[in-house]
Amino acid sequence: MENKNYKKAIDVSGAHDSQHRNIGVYRKHKGSNQQWEIIYVDEYPEEPKTGQMDKTWGLRVGTPFHIKSGLASGRYIDHLSRKMVIKTPNERNTQLFYFNYRTKTIASFNNKGWSFDIVSSGRSNRMQMYNTNSGWW
Repeated sequence: MENKNYKKAIDVSGAHDSQHRNIGVYRKHKGSNQQWEIIYVDEYPEEPKTGQMDKTWGLRVGTPFHIKSGLASGRYIDHLSRKMVIKTPNERNTQLFYFNYRTKTIASFNNKGWSFDIVSSGRSNRMQMYNTNSGWW
Protein backbone atom coordinates (compact mmCIF):
# COMPACT_ATOMS: atom_id res chain seq x y z
CA MET A 1 0.00 0.00 0.00
CA GLU A 2 1.41 3.37 -1.01
CA ASN A 3 1.42 6.18 1.55
CA LYS A 4 -0.23 9.15 -0.20
CA ASN A 5 1.25 11.64 2.31
CA TYR A 6 4.67 11.23 0.66
CA LYS A 7 3.26 12.85 -2.48
CA LYS A 8 2.22 16.04 -0.69
CA ALA A 9 3.93 19.39 -0.25
CA ILE A 10 3.55 22.47 1.92
CA ASP A 11 1.31 24.75 -0.11
CA VAL A 12 -0.06 28.32 -0.07
CA SER A 13 -3.81 27.77 -0.31
CA GLY A 14 -5.21 28.34 -3.80
CA ALA A 15 -1.88 29.86 -4.93
CA HIS A 16 -3.26 33.24 -3.84
CA ASP A 17 -0.36 35.57 -3.16
CA SER A 18 -2.00 37.63 -0.42
CA GLN A 19 -1.35 38.63 3.16
CA HIS A 20 -2.57 36.10 5.79
CA ARG A 21 -3.21 33.37 3.20
CA ASN A 22 -3.47 29.91 4.79
CA ILE A 23 -0.67 27.34 4.57
CA GLY A 24 -1.65 23.71 4.04
CA VAL A 25 -0.46 20.38 2.68
CA TYR A 26 -1.69 19.40 -0.77
CA ARG A 27 -0.89 17.07 -3.64
CA LYS A 28 2.59 17.84 -4.96
CA HIS A 29 2.47 19.67 -8.29
CA LYS A 30 5.65 21.80 -8.10
CA GLY A 31 3.78 25.11 -8.58
CA SER A 32 5.29 28.33 -7.25
CA ASN A 33 2.94 28.12 -4.26
CA GLN A 34 4.81 24.94 -3.25
CA GLN A 35 8.31 26.34 -3.74
CA TRP A 36 10.13 27.53 -0.61
CA GLU A 37 13.56 28.90 0.18
CA ILE A 38 15.34 28.49 3.52
CA ILE A 39 17.04 31.75 4.58
CA TYR A 40 19.37 31.31 7.54
CA VAL A 41 19.53 34.28 9.88
CA ASP A 42 23.29 33.89 10.24
CA GLU A 43 23.71 34.50 6.50
CA TYR A 44 22.78 38.13 7.09
CA PRO A 45 26.07 40.04 7.41
CA GLU A 46 24.89 41.90 10.52
CA GLU A 47 24.22 38.68 12.48
CA PRO A 48 26.93 36.08 11.79
CA LYS A 49 26.31 32.83 13.69
CA THR A 50 27.43 29.27 13.29
CA GLY A 51 25.38 26.08 13.07
CA GLN A 52 26.20 22.51 12.19
CA MET A 53 24.68 21.18 8.96
CA ASP A 54 22.78 17.91 9.42
CA LYS A 55 23.73 15.93 6.31
CA THR A 56 20.70 13.64 6.50
CA TRP A 57 18.10 16.41 6.62
CA GLY A 58 20.05 19.18 4.88
CA LEU A 59 19.31 21.74 7.59
CA ARG A 60 21.55 23.44 10.14
CA VAL A 61 20.80 22.27 13.65
CA GLY A 62 19.27 24.94 15.90
CA THR A 63 20.06 27.81 13.52
CA PRO A 64 17.15 30.25 12.99
CA PHE A 65 15.79 30.61 9.45
CA HIS A 66 12.88 32.06 7.49
CA ILE A 67 10.88 30.10 4.92
CA LYS A 68 10.23 32.25 1.86
CA SER A 69 7.38 31.52 -0.56
CA GLY A 70 8.16 30.96 -4.23
CA LEU A 71 5.27 33.26 -5.14
CA ALA A 72 6.08 36.68 -6.64
CA SER A 73 5.78 38.60 -3.35
CA GLY A 74 8.34 36.42 -1.56
CA ARG A 75 6.28 36.39 1.65
CA TYR A 76 7.45 34.30 4.62
CA ILE A 77 5.65 31.56 6.51
CA ASP A 78 4.34 33.10 9.71
CA HIS A 79 2.09 31.82 12.45
CA LEU A 80 -0.78 33.62 14.11
CA SER A 81 -1.07 31.57 17.28
CA ARG A 82 -1.29 28.05 15.77
CA LYS A 83 -2.58 29.08 12.32
CA MET A 84 0.08 29.08 9.58
CA VAL A 85 -0.07 31.78 6.91
CA ILE A 86 2.22 33.74 4.58
CA LYS A 87 3.01 37.36 5.44
CA THR A 88 5.29 40.14 4.30
CA PRO A 89 8.68 39.86 6.08
CA ASN A 90 8.39 41.80 9.34
CA GLU A 91 11.36 40.74 11.53
CA ARG A 92 9.05 39.21 14.15
CA ASN A 93 9.94 35.89 15.77
CA THR A 94 6.73 34.35 14.42
CA GLN A 95 8.53 34.19 11.06
CA LEU A 96 11.61 32.43 12.48
CA PHE A 97 11.99 28.67 12.59
CA TYR A 98 14.79 26.22 13.35
CA PHE A 99 15.55 22.54 12.78
CA ASN A 100 15.15 20.61 16.04
CA TYR A 101 17.60 17.73 15.72
CA ARG A 102 16.15 15.77 18.64
CA THR A 103 12.60 15.63 17.21
CA LYS A 104 13.57 16.00 13.52
CA THR A 105 10.96 18.75 13.16
CA ILE A 106 10.87 22.35 12.00
CA ALA A 107 10.12 24.24 15.18
CA SER A 108 8.96 27.75 16.02
CA PHE A 109 11.67 30.09 17.23
CA ASN A 110 8.94 32.12 18.99
CA ASN A 111 7.28 29.15 20.76
CA LYS A 112 10.04 26.59 21.33
CA GLY A 113 7.59 23.76 22.10
CA TRP A 114 5.73 24.09 18.78
CA SER A 115 6.57 22.46 15.45
CA PHE A 116 5.05 22.14 11.98
CA ASP A 117 2.05 19.82 12.19
CA ILE A 118 -0.57 18.51 9.80
CA VAL A 119 -4.01 18.84 11.39
CA SER A 120 -5.78 15.61 12.46
CA SER A 121 -2.56 13.59 12.63
CA GLY A 122 -1.92 14.00 8.90
CA ARG A 123 -5.45 13.22 7.74
CA SER A 124 -6.09 16.85 6.79
CA ASN A 125 -4.66 19.30 4.26
CA ARG A 126 -4.28 22.07 6.83
CA MET A 127 -0.99 22.95 8.50
CA GLN A 128 -0.67 24.35 12.00
CA MET A 129 1.90 24.94 14.71
CA TYR A 130 1.33 22.38 17.43
CA ASN A 131 3.01 20.95 20.50
CA THR A 132 6.08 19.03 19.39
CA ASN A 133 5.04 15.47 20.09
CA SER A 134 6.73 13.42 17.38
CA GLY A 135 8.95 13.60 14.33
CA TRP A 136 8.40 13.63 10.57
CA TRP A 137 10.76 10.79 9.68
